[in-house]
Amino acid sequence: MPELTTPQKEAIKRRRKYRCDRDKRKHLSRNLIIHHKDRNPENNDSQNLRVLCIRHHVDLHRRAGYWKI
Repeated sequence: MPELTTPQKEAIKRRRKYRCDRDKRKHLSRNLIIHHKDRNPENNDSQNLRVLCIRHHVDLHRRAGYWKI
């Protein structure tokens, strides 16, 4: 399955009511990221996708050791 397109990402954010899955707070669409739990951008199964605000997305990757910011 190909990577998500911008309209597909927007539809996912809209379905999740523009809320971060981690803290449930509402955010602007541009401040939300679709994260693939298994880190495979082609696995777009709904169970594999999380909607995270930028802060929580960076935190997740930092704790996992992927980003050293």
